[in-house]
Amino acid sequence: MTDGIAGVLLAGGLGRRMGGVDKALVTLAGRPLIAQAAARLQPQVGRLIINANGDASRFAALGLPVVADEGDDLAGPLAGVLASLRWLARETPGARGLISLPADTPFVPGDIVRRLAEALAAHGEAGVAVALSRGRRHHVIGLWRSETAGEIAAALARGERKAETMVDRLGAIAVPFEDSLIGGQAVDPFFNVNTPDDLAFAERLLAGAAAPFVVGVAGWKNSGKTTLVVRLVRELIARGYRVSTVKHTHHDAGAEAEGTDSARHREAGAHEVAIVAPGRWGVIKGGAEIAWRNENEAALAAIVAQLAPADIVVVEGLKRAPIPKIEVRRAAQGDGPTLADGDPAVFAIAADHEIAGAQVPVLALDDVAGLADALLAAGGPALARERA
Repeated sequence: MTDGIAGVLLAGGLGRRMGGVDKALVTLAGRPLIAQAAARLQPQVGRLIINANGDASRFAALGLPVVADEGDDLAGPLAGVLASLRWLARETPGARGLISLPADTPFVPGDIVRRLAEALAAHGEAGVAVALSRGRRHHVIGLWRSETAGEIAAALARGERKAETMVDRLGAIAVPFEDSLIGGQAVDPFFNVNTPDDLAFAERLLAGAAAPFVVGVAGWKNSGKTTLVVRLVRELIARGYRVSTVKHTHHDAGAEAEGTDSARHREAGAHEVAIVAPGRWGVIKGGAEIAWRNENEAALAAIVAQLAPADIVVVEGLKRAPIPKIEVRRAAQGDGPTLADGDPAVFAIAADHEIAGAQVPVLALDDVAGLADALLAAGGPALARERA
């Protein structure tokens, strides 16, 4: 997450080339396009909002504020940027900027905010930094300084609605991005879904993506598993990976509540979260709704198969699952033998104390970057190729 920066998903398009449907709510791989974009952008910003006109309740499942344009003349994406900048000034005084992203952009990079923020910081005279891919500048995929609201408002008052003209006037810095690899195919990271053919192409991409690398974070009670999972999810997303999680609990779980382990997974940016509880399991899809299945001891592979396409699935708990795993150990945890001694699937130990005679690498519990490196190395070359 980049401190002081908020994000807005622009969902004001009329979807004419999709037959006049509400394009942001068209489903891709079982999720609305806007939910796909939100899963990419939300972990990178302090706050995320939606810019859309009409009935705001249609986006209720996302649990995000919806900000409408300030006029009723449908002045295009610049009006959405302006309304969002003014909302930000009211709700988050002192915010440094706002990144705008069309809601139909499902493959946006996991480091876009950081890279645009670095470019803007290096060019103090620029009012906005925009993304560039395949030689094309994306005029509404950009990070806007908070103080640009006045100039945007003045331009709209003069009837100037073209985003290209505005970013030129603001001295835009264009930041180049390379293609992403999805399903083994090079794809423009800012590919947007405008037509039914575009949607079919995106579906084929995700259907052809490699199976995710399933990796465990295991340990005994009070070892710090959830904290490490949350940190790893954030680190891996920042490196551009799509990450989902599976949380095993010995307690009967009902509706997800704020502060629960699964909620912490989602807040860290997990694409989707599956909860495995006694006698049942379910996947959280949008908001905190859980689609429960009454099934005891479901196979982990079957659970992972129900998750939306991802590069990595991190499993918290299920210490006996036959998957590669990181063992977590703390000096203050409860009793229990070292898992690595009897489980050849353990490839690293994360600990807050010295462990003598370990047969696998031992890393500091707070060395998140090092643990992420070890995780990716365990995933092998295929994982690196499928980075999206």
